[in-house]
Amino acid sequence: MKYFVWLILTTAFLVKNVTALANNVPWGYTCYERNGSTIITNKCSASGATEDKAKAAAFCHGPNNSQANNTFTEYGCGKCPKGAKNGTTCISCPAWNSDSENSNCNKPTDPIFTYSCYQGGVPVKCNNGSGTQLKNIHCWGPKPTYTGNNLNLTTCGCGTCEEAHAANPTAGWKLDDCSTCNYNNCNGATEMMSALAFLLAIYWLCV
Repeated sequence: MKYFVWLILTTAFLVKNVTALANNVPWGYTCYERNGSTIITNKCSASGATEDKAKAAAFCHGPNNSQANNTFTEYGCGKCPKGAKNGTTCISCPAWNSDSENSNCNKPTDPIFTYSCYQGGVPVKCNNGSGTQLKNIHCWGPKPTYTGNNLNLTTCGCGTCEEAHAANPTAGWKLDDCSTCNYNNCNGATEMMSALAFLLAIYWLCV
C-alpha cells in the first residue's frame, strides 16, 4: 500500500515537472504599461513548448479608447485581466504576427468622453452624443458680467465662442461678451454665477 501511494506521488511529481519543462521555452517582448500617470514600455515574457508556441502566447493589453467614458485604463503584458471585458472595455493584441515581432502593440490612444452643454436653459448632448477627446470639450455662453439681452448669446450652446460666432456672424453679439468653458455643463447659470462671484471677490481684494 505504501509503495502504491509512493508510486502515485512520484508519477504526479514527474508529470508536473515534465509539463513545466515542456512549457519552459521563453520568448521576450515589450508592451506599454501604466506607471502612475505616465505610460512606459516594459519587458514581458511568454513561454511554451517551443519558441513558436511561446510567441503565440505573447500578448499586450490596453483600454478600448474607442468606447466613450471607459473606466478601464490599464496597459500591460498579457491578455486582458479578469474582470475586464475583452473587446469592450479592454483590448488585447498579439505581440507576434505570424512572421514578425509586434511588440508594443497596445500603443496608447487618448480616451474619449461624452458631454453636454446648456442650451436654452436645459443640458443638451454635444457631438450627437458621441465621444470626443478631453481637450475638445467646450461650452459657450455670455460672460458673467454681460448685462445685455441678446437671445442668440444667452441661449448658449456646445463648442467655443469663436465657433458659435463664425456659424452665425449676424447674431448681433460680440466675442468680447462671450465666454468659453471646458467641462460638462459648465455654461449653466449656477456655473456662470460662481465665476461672477469669484471675479467680484478678486475685485474687492484688489480695491
